[in-house]
Amino acid sequence: MQPGGGPSRDDQRNLIIAMVLMMVVLLGFDLLVGRPMRERQAAERAAIAEQTQTQTPEQAAAAAPVSRAEAVASTQGARIPIDTPELDGSVRLEGARFDDLLLKRYHEAVDPESPEVSLLSPRGSRGGYDAFFGWQTRARDQASDVVDSFTAWSAPEGARLTPETPVTLTYEAPDGLRIERTIAVDDRFMFTIKDRITNTADAAQEVRPYGAVRREGLPLDFRNNGIVHQGLTGVFGPEQRLREIRYNTAEKHARDKARQRAGQDERIEEMTGTGGWLGISDHYWLTALVPAQSEEVTGYYDSRPEENGTDFRAAYRGAWRSLAPGESIEHEQRLFSGAKRVEDLTAYQEALSIPDFDKAVDWGNFWFLTRPFFALLHFLAQFTHNFGFAILLSTIVIRFGLFPLVYQSNKAMVKLRKLQPKMKEIQERYAADKQRQQQEMIRLYQTEKINPVSGCLPILFQIPIFFALYKTLTVTIEMRHTPFIGWIRDLSAPDPTSIFNLFGLLPAIGFDFHAIPLLGLLPAIGVWPILYGVSMWALQALSPPPTDKMQAQIFAMLPFIFTIMFAGFAAGLVIYWTWSNVLSILQQYVISRRMGVETQLDTFLAKRFGKKAPAAAE
Repeated sequence: MQPGGGPSRDDQRNLIIAMVLMMVVLLGFDLLVGRPMRERQAAERAAIAEQTQTQTPEQAAAAAPVSRAEAVASTQGARIPIDTPELDGSVRLEGARFDDLLLKRYHEAVDPESPEVSLLSPRGSRGGYDAFFGWQTRARDQASDVVDSFTAWSAPEGARLTPETPVTLTYEAPDGLRIERTIAVDDRFMFTIKDRITNTADAAQEVRPYGAVRREGLPLDFRNNGIVHQGLTGVFGPEQRLREIRYNTAEKHARDKARQRAGQDERIEEMTGTGGWLGISDHYWLTALVPAQSEEVTGYYDSRPEENGTDFRAAYRGAWRSLAPGESIEHEQRLFSGAKRVEDLTAYQEALSIPDFDKAVDWGNFWFLTRPFFALLHFLAQFTHNFGFAILLSTIVIRFGLFPLVYQSNKAMVKLRKLQPKMKEIQERYAADKQRQQQEMIRLYQTEKINPVSGCLPILFQIPIFFALYKTLTVTIEMRHTPFIGWIRDLSAPDPTSIFNLFGLLPAIGFDFHAIPLLGLLPAIGVWPILYGVSMWALQALSPPPTDKMQAQIFAMLPFIFTIMFAGFAAGLVIYWTWSNVLSILQQYVISRRMGVETQLDTFLAKRFGKKAPAAAE
């Protein structure tokens, strides 16, 4: 630092070098660390599968996973159809299992004719994923299942589950327990399961409810994304706080079980408390158990090695209750299975008193930034009916809030540009005496009442805004497959144009270059990242040029570096930053002209068009 508190040339140079190195590290991390880690985990999963495959060839063929459609068709006669405005599928009578659920409003691709998103699938199919509820009895302190995932329930002929027509199932247990289960569903994603259990035996019995969500292997469309939680999630236990276990952590637990480094009955996490919720969360989807909020439950996460991949499980057990002969009790619990729309999660949280249900969306540790940013975007999107325009308007709103700070910063930058000849003169005059050079620079700043660091202050506010928007675009389903004008059909995905489709003039070649770390971004640079790079260059042209040649070379490289880096970011984020740069250019250019300062942009225009813009009065 210079004696007066301002940064020296060496400090500035070191800061710039550090920024460039950080970007290189971020870009190279996935190539050098992320990819080997994923390959190692894949090898470990294969090793576990090899260890657990002890069947004969005939057994292995019988156990091999089938397609989802085949699995559903094989049990078609023993299913109750589900039909709601948001969902279709069926409930399997064996175990009253929720194992066939499709999302009507969401598709696998941007094309509305593409298949609906498949959320739940039968066990034994590829991507098996289901949920069920059962009952246990207790005798001599030993618990045993009386209703489980294989229980043969009976249903009225022609039963169909819709928001208007609940379905009642019945089961007569051999030990004298009779259960009537009424399943209802609303017009969104919440199922209500109400059991009436009657003791028809001559002796008292103890019973307790339980529920489980389980998944066979990773999701078929799984992509490892460090910014969004995917895996076991929930709010339960004595403190009613959010508990999350990522898939890779659960897989490690299963590997430890396979290698007998953990007991077969040891669970990842187990807590007892009142109410709560727990389940399995994907990027945009959630399947979660919601026990009665007045019930004391023991919730737990578990994983175990299976032939078709790791078995992930989120489950709970309720409290024991005694049933005298002839006595009946009723018990109500719920199942959420659907899209993590913030508006829906918040509505359920308030209406059903589900604690922190909206935390199923991974707002992150900086939720105090991401949640307000989402609220602003959501409000503006309802006003404009387009999230792309909401992003543009939010940029204006944010810049308006930061205007006093940005305005003073821009004035300081313009004054620094005006001082460039004097600063250069001081550097040349005292080139051999660095200390005297710094003293004269400080004296110049003090005389002109300029703080050279003030121009960096807006960046300190822009960084959290950048993060908040990046997180919001990544984790919220409201951005998924949301189009903007032109070729952008999904604001949550990178710009689809590239040199290989002549920037959108030709059909896409069907290869995702963004999946290739670092170097793969080069051919995947789309139109919006290029526009961002141009806007960054234009913004630099309005700023005081570095007097140091090395600094000037580094600054000249930054637009190219950021263009490559932004090629893999969500299009919505690149649009925001490009538009923000455009607003900064307009603001800074107007201030420069009003203060009578010629910019590099003026020089560029004069060279190209042979006309110099007149300087305005200061």
